[in-house]
Amino acid sequence: MSEGQSATSLSGKRVVLCEDEAVEVMHLRYALRQAGLFVVGSAHTGEKAVQVVLHTRPELVLMDIKMPVMDGLDAAEQILSEYPVCMVILTAYDDKEYRARAKAIGVSSYLVKPIQAAALLRQLEEAFALYNATHEQTRPPHSPD
Repeated sequence: MSEGQSATSLSGKRVVLCEDEAVEVMHLRYALRQAGLFVVGSAHTGEKAVQVVLHTRPELVLMDIKMPVMDGLDAAEQILSEYPVCMVILTAYDDKEYRARAKAIGVSSYLVKPIQAAALLRQLEEAFALYNATHEQTRPPHSPD
């Protein structure tokens, strides 16, 4: 992504992957690292997603919906009630009810798998730019531990 980088570039941003399929995590981790993002955590359950995101306080979260213990929408709602972050749902479920709930709880984008790496990165950059435009004043700085 170095060619033609814009002000909304994701390079250097910190991201948490919330996905229960190990192969999907591997592919996402590779694509994000290639784009210059830092994967600072991952979770395979919704409950763990809440813990990891609130502990690491990344700039971006990729959240699956169907996960064990707590689904991704419940986890996203809990996270967003405590920590404003660019939350992107990445799921195989192209469902009106899921989309409506995601929008109602404040997710930044809803993407349907499978998705090519280039399209994913483009969508993430758009979601992050929109998130920043609407939350610039309210976002607390992340605190490194």
